[in-house]
Amino acid sequence: MKILIVQSEEGKVKEKQVIEGKLENVLKEVVVKALNFWDPRRSDLVVVKHKHEVGVQLPLKKEQYELYSQFNLRRVGDKAVFEIPIYVVSYENEWVEDGIRDSKVFVVAPYIDDATASSIIELAESITSPEKVEVEEEEFEEE
Repeated sequence: MKILIVQSEEGKVKEKQVIEGKLENVLKEVVVKALNFWDPRRSDLVVVKHKHEVGVQLPLKKEQYELYSQFNLRRVGDKAVFEIPIYVVSYENEWVEDGIRDSKVFVVAPYIDDATASSIIELAESITSPEKVEVEEEEFEEE
């Protein structure tokens, strides 16, 4: 199976590659690679599995059906929808209020096709994108 690996830092893709292998084995190799970048004094090392939903227009070609059916393929209206597992390996992050902000990650997922890969690359960029902090000032007037 082809596996997509995306390294994203501060909202930009640093490296992307497609390799052949078993998803679990490639993921473990990426986690070991992340260990070399991780500074335990500054952040946590976190591996999280998500399901990434992808929708494509019907009708499907036979090859598409065979490929997508491995990933919980179903029909939703006029689209075919399937879910692919993606793993986010965060090696530089910080706690912000009630959540965590990832600034450097690897994203590992099965490579399905170029369109799905583009979607995963955009996801990797958005995960590490610096959050815009908006300060809201409220004025209280005493009467």
